[in-house]
Amino acid sequence: MRRLLTCSTALMLALAGTVLVAQKVASPEDLDKTMKKIAPAQTAAAKAIQSMSWSDAKAQITIVKQGLSDTEPFWVAHKKDDAVKMLKDSIAKVTAVEEAVSAPMPDQQAALAAFKQVGATCAACHKQYREQDENQQYRLKTGSI
Repeated sequence: MRRLLTCSTALMLALAGTVLVAQKVASPEDLDKTMKKIAPAQTAAAKAIQSMSWSDAKAQITIVKQGLSDTEPFWVAHKKDDAVKMLKDSIAKVTAVEEAVSAPMPDQQAALAAFKQVGATCAACHKQYREQDENQQYRLKTGSI
């Protein structure tokens, strides 16, 4: 009985911690912060795949996927159905990379090909909703929401 109580308590604490860690994007500022976390993780994932460091690639892909997932409430709240569609497509592509790098014997070329598809979905959304400032940093395009 004590073991069951201990396991149940540990599970509840773990789940509560997960809820606190996942931060949903609610404002343009939140979106910008989240996108600025995704970009370096994407770069690091590409390097990890290039060097066949599969555990590092998985860790970075997890950051990318979580960041993308966290942006959905923002796009839904602003009634941007096309952005939600692009987001879901991006998450599906990231999931394909996640599966490629998690295979028992990952195929580097397959992982790179899948990763390239992620970049294409990101570019589509950036074309519609993002712009670069004078420092070449992306931000939400003025008037897009």
